[in-house]
Amino acid sequence: MIVDKIKRYVWLLDTIYRAGETGITFDEINEKWQRYDLLSEGERYPKRTFEQHKEEIQETFNVVICCDRKTNRYYINDREELRNQNLVLLWLINTFNLNNIIGQSKSLKNRIGLEDIPAGQDALIDIIDLMNNSCTFDMEYQKFYSEEKTLYHNMEPYGVQIFQRRWYVLARNPENGTLHTFALDRITCLKKNDVKFKMPSDFSITDFFNGCYGIIKDETPIQRVILKSNHFQAQYLKTLPLHHSQKIVSDDTDYTVFSYYICPTLDFKQKVLSYMSNIEVLEPASFRLDIQNEIEKMRKIYK
Repeated sequence: MIVDKIKRYVWLLDTIYRAGETGITFDEINEKWQRYDLLSEGERYPKRTFEQHKEEIQETFNVVICCDRKTNRYYINDREELRNQNLVLLWLINTFNLNNIIGQSKSLKNRIGLEDIPAGQDALIDIIDLMNNSCTFDMEYQKFYSEEKTLYHNMEPYGVQIFQRRWYVLARNPENGTLHTFALDRITCLKKNDVKFKMPSDFSITDFFNGCYGIIKDETPIQRVILKSNHFQAQYLKTLPLHHSQKIVSDDTDYTVFSYYICPTLDFKQKVLSYMSNIEVLEPASFRLDIQNEIEKMRKIYK
């Protein structure tokens, strides 16, 4: 039931989003709805249900669907903000679109390659429902480096984040007031509670992870990191930046120098190392030394 609800939200958002700035009438929405048999089963989209979905979408995703009373056309209030900030929602919309295309074009099934996302997507739907209703949850969690399972009670779901094909939930522990990040595929048992919590009105998961490369947020401060890339790798970095703070410092024929304001935590160090000799850390000296030490450890292994 929850899964179907989320699918309806995403379908409606996708339909209105693709209509562009000119918007779309309710009759046009209804026509498209009836053609989408997987959800509608050929039935009409009741106006009352449509209005209810609009309100629930605003509560769940903080996206406002407006209506131009002169033309009776519906549109998304701030498309630019949706594109730049609500990356989780855009991911859901794009995934929905792709599944829809594959479902309707079975002949293409073996010609489209997708990256598999580990178990945890079922928990994602449950977590989004908890967020929507401001409900806490109990869970049983097993860390990668431990055989024992840890129990958590009345956790407050603040947000969800995807990183390197894995979904995470950012949850507040009311016992000590701290925020923790949990991988959804490591949750072995999840139970919804009737206990409600009050979400801070000014919270943004984007702001929370500002300066982070991924989902590691520790005591490492945000620093100015300078990377030097050869011409080959620079072409990839220019089109797919490592971080939203990426800027070009200099751009020559042989190499490009990039700057970042980022926390050089473990996940960022691993990413830099994955570029092998194509990337060189210039600053800060402490991060350059970290990379040198890791290279030395690798050299000893492969000696």
